Amino acid sequence: MSWNIFSPVKKPPKRGKAKDPFDAFINVIEGFAPREHLSQREAFYYNYKMMTSSRKSLLALLETLSEHKSYKADHGKHACVLFKRLKNFYDPRESLSPEEALVDRNLIRRFRDLFLLFYGRENLSFEEIERWLTPLKIK
Repeated sequence: MSWNIFSPVKKPPKRGKAKDPFDAFINVIEGFAPREHLSQREAFYYNYKMMTSSRKSLLALLETLSEHKSYKADHGKHACVLFKRLKNFYDPRESLSPEEALVDRNLIRRFRDLFLLFYGRENLSFEEIERWLTPLKIK
């Protein structure tokens, strides 16, 4: 058996004990999330824990993301809660109303990317997202 030392396969770093609530949720997420998207999760989500303005909304978002069992149980209900938390994270000044958030292309794109990065859900259609978020339009 020959070993290729130039192999692109990289062993993910071991996470130690949780130093704060962020680390606890990140450790849970990294237990089930696809490894190939780790660098993107770190760049677009985990690194924001350093910014005081986004700590509260990021913690709520990571808590919801770590509840992958509720995602498996009821996609629609979990998606509604996740969308609200994502909106709070990306719109901390509440410049978008809930109705505007549901039609904002950038927020919907980020929502779709969230399912790829954290749950490995590829080819998520906009129709499926719209069906999940329909209960939010009624309220």
